Formats: sequence, structure tokens, C-alpha cells
Amino acid sequence: MKFHIIATKSKRPLWAKSAFENYQQRFDQSIQVKWSGMKSNKNSKSLGKEKLMNEEGTKLLNSVNENSIIVSLNKEEIGWSSLKLKQKFDQWLASSQEVFFLIGRSEGLSDKCLDSSNEIWSLSPLTLPHSIVPIILIEQHYRVWTIEKNQPVS
Repeated sequence: MKFHIIATKSKRPLWAKSAFENYQQRFDQSIQVKWSGMKSNKNSKSLGKEKLMNEEGTKLLNSVNENSIIVSLNKEEIGWSSLKLKQKFDQWLASSQEVFFLIGRSEGLSDKCLDSSNEIWSLSPLTLPHSIVPIILIEQHYRVWTIEKNQPVS
């Protein structure tokens, strides 16, 4: 099963990359979690927030493979408990489809991203730094995977 985390930011601090890779190594070969970031538009300051958000949304959606499940992260939506995430995780595994998590700007994702999503998930009503969100995502997936495997969370 492949999970893809795609962010509008292409750079991460070394500590964030290291923490993410630590979790990647904990999964067996049945689960792959990959992170990728988009390079920012050199003219982003001249575009304006709305136009930039739409442009980035198009890039995010173009990164998604056909027939995949899209989960957009949006602080305005409903959060999931670990049990709810476990139910979603089980559904995704049963579907055998790749799952793409889209991380937008601090202002959020474009309407096109949200409308194209199979799920919209809020990690928190707070605006979280881009460097932390992939770590939260992979840790939560690791948590529900260990529950699935009846293993303690290490």
C-alpha cells in the first residue's frame, strides 16, 4: 500500500526529514509512505494569494495518480480520532488504491483541491507548520498500522 504526502513547500529542515525517515523505516514492505514537495513559483509574490493557491492546487492535483484516493488537509473541517483513522486506514488497505494527502498553504487548499477530494481531514484547528504536518501524518499512520498488527507503538 502506498501513501503519498504532497506539500506545497519543497524544503524541510533536517530534523523534520530525519523524523519522517525514522517512521518510514518502521513499516514493513507492505506499507510505503512517501513525501514530496513542490517547488514554489518564482513569481509567487506578484500572483496574489487566490491565484497562487489555485496554481498550487492545480500542481498538487497533477501530482496525484489516476484512480487514487485524495485526502485534503484543511483546518476548517472535522478532525478524526485514532479509531476513525484506523477505520479509514482499513478501508484504504481494502481498496488497494494509492492514497494522496494534500497539504496546502497556511491559507489552505484551493476549492478545486477540496472539490476533488474523497476525504477532507483536519489535524487541528490551528495552522501547523509545514515541517511538522508530514511527521504527524506518518506517525498517525504508524500508530494505526501497529494497532492493525497488534504490536505496541514504539
